[in-house]
Formats: sequence, C-alpha cells, structure tokens
Amino acid sequence: MNERQDDFLRQTKATLDEAEQRIDGATQTRLNAARREALAAGKRPRRPVWLLPASGLAAAATVAVLTVSLWQVPPMDDSFAALEDIALLSDEADPEFYADLEFYAWIAEGAPLEDDNG
Repeated sequence: MNERQDDFLRQTKATLDEAEQRIDGATQTRLNAARREALAAGKRPRRPVWLLPASGLAAAATVAVLTVSLWQVPPMDDSFAALEDIALLSDEADPEFYADLEFYAWIAEGAPLEDDNG
C-alpha cells in the first residue's frame, strides 16, 4: 500500500476506536448479545458441503435418463394403419385376395410341381 492509504487506515482506526469507547452500557450489552447469538448460530450443524453438488448431479442424471428414454421410444403413430385399412377397403381387388396373400406369394416364388418331386 502507499503512504496515503496507510494514513487513511490509521485515521479510520483511531476514529472507530474513539467511537467504541463512547458506546453506552445498554448498547454494549445488546452488541455482546448479538455477538454471542451469531457465534452460537455458527456452531449449529450445517448441511454437508457435498449435498448441493450431489443433488445437482442427481437432477442432471434424471433429466438425461428421461431425455434418452423419451428419445428412443418410437412414436405410436396408428394413422398409417388406418390409411392402410382405407386403402384395402377402397381397392377394387377382392378382400379374399388379401386373406390368401401368403398363398399367392408362395406361387410367385415358384411352387414345386408334381413333376419336380418324382
């Protein structure tokens, strides 16, 4: 510090010390009581220091798990199923055609003929 600041600090300390000497007894008693109360409050059990970071980490983990789980769930969109039903009902083909669709696929693959077995 420079000399100017040192002088200021000395004058301030002297002024405060003089003011302390002029405090009456009632005010001094109240100040002492407030000091004891503040010291007692400092001795009360406090929350553990790790509690705040741990709760923040738990909240972040919860948000991350919810985000990932909601992101990976495919949307349930039944509108395509409804459109397929409408397409089937409005098609000119006989509905029994769709019931026997596996049979027609089997024929298209080339069903074995009786001549092929013998």
